[in-house]
Amino acid sequence: MPDFFRKPAKPVSSAPSLKTRLRLSIIIIVLPLFILGGIGFLFFQKSTNAFNLAIEEVVSDVIPVTELKDKIQKTVTPFNRYLETGALDEKNHFLQLSDDIQKTLNHPAKQDATQLSLANDIYQSAYLNWRNAHRIAVKIFNRIDHKDVQTQKPPFRLLQKFYQYVIETTLALDKLHLSMQNQVKIRFQKAKELKLNALLLISFVFLLVYISTLATIMMLNRSILEPIVKLEQWASKFSRDQSFTPLKLNSYREFEFIAQTYNRLFQMLQDDKDILAALSQKDELTQLNNKRSLITRLTDEHSRHQRYNTRYSLMLIDVDHLGSISQNYGAHICDLTLIQIARLLEHAIRPTDFLARYNSDEFLIILPEVELHGANITAERIRNAISEHVFKFENHKFGITVSIGFAIVQDNQPLGEVLQCVDFAVQQAKLAGRNQVQYCNAETVKNSNFTPKYLFTEDFKLYKDQT
Repeated sequence: MPDFFRKPAKPVSSAPSLKTRLRLSIIIIVLPLFILGGIGFLFFQKSTNAFNLAIEEVVSDVIPVTELKDKIQKTVTPFNRYLETGALDEKNHFLQLSDDIQKTLNHPAKQDATQLSLANDIYQSAYLNWRNAHRIAVKIFNRIDHKDVQTQKPPFRLLQKFYQYVIETTLALDKLHLSMQNQVKIRFQKAKELKLNALLLISFVFLLVYISTLATIMMLNRSILEPIVKLEQWASKFSRDQSFTPLKLNSYREFEFIAQTYNRLFQMLQDDKDILAALSQKDELTQLNNKRSLITRLTDEHSRHQRYNTRYSLMLIDVDHLGSISQNYGAHICDLTLIQIARLLEHAIRPTDFLARYNSDEFLIILPEVELHGANITAERIRNAISEHVFKFENHKFGITVSIGFAIVQDNQPLGEVLQCVDFAVQQAKLAGRNQVQYCNAETVKNSNFTPKYLFTEDFKLYKDQT
């Protein structure tokens, strides 16, 4: 299986995990919210309970005392009216109200444990005073009953005692009322303090949430956004095919894994690019340099000649009667023959020479720094090596010859003229009976009626424009 389709192993790294850090960030943000809600609810409940308790105390204790004081004031009114008019209804009304007051004072509402002793003492004192007032009132009623109220005045001393006990009863209730009011104020104050403490604590937790959120944002910016920006910048450079530097995201395991994967993919792309570049420069069948690489090399060599006045020779090799081999033995044997010829050519030239397949049965050789004599020796060596070689494929055995033409580049000679010379030399070798080596110079081509057959200047211009 190719490496590309294999699942890459997870990198072993001591860096923290991004998933773990994100979970921790969420906890840092959310946890204070829960703390805020819980503490806020707790203090809200306490402050609410304190207010409710204060209000209940007002309703259960203070208001009944206030109502009882008002009732005492109202009870005195029918007593005074009876003294003025002697109406029995007023007397009965007074006695009824007085009995109710005595019952209330004798069985007061339940008090808070902290105030139970004081309240009971005050209620007991008020009850005794009112009971005395009630007894004196009954004595007064007994003295003036069946008598004319207008002529029979109640004893002044009894009246004085009656009002004195009423006043003492009212004063006792005033004292109890004042004590209860103080307790209510204390309870309200505690409720306010609880409310203020809850507000301060909520504010503190809110500040804690704000700081933790800000810290989390900064941490996420450094831990996530910055690596993403680096990844984006690296991808931008990669897309523009700029010089490659390995991607480094030293933050979390996930980002390091992404960086390693990107680097691995890039290396694979580079390898594929190198392979494609090599394939684009090689002939698929013979693995020699192809026409594209030949034109690039020949153009560079000729430019170097024009600039530095260097010398080189150009040689064209055409296989004789290759079509008959394809017809007699098949295309497969023809291909094997070309491969074998390519190997013979490689062994016959120098390492500094440049060999390429130009067309199906044509090969070009660039011989740097080689003059006429050296080029002729190389051409004859190649011709003899191929003509003397016996080609054996499967059950077939046969021989092959080649026709070779070469030219020596002259001073300031255009590349097109060099190509024409080589083409003309090969044509002359064919006309001379094949299995020949022919040399040509520029003057010979100019003085002959020549039509290119093997090498075309347009091919060189086309490939040069494409590259």
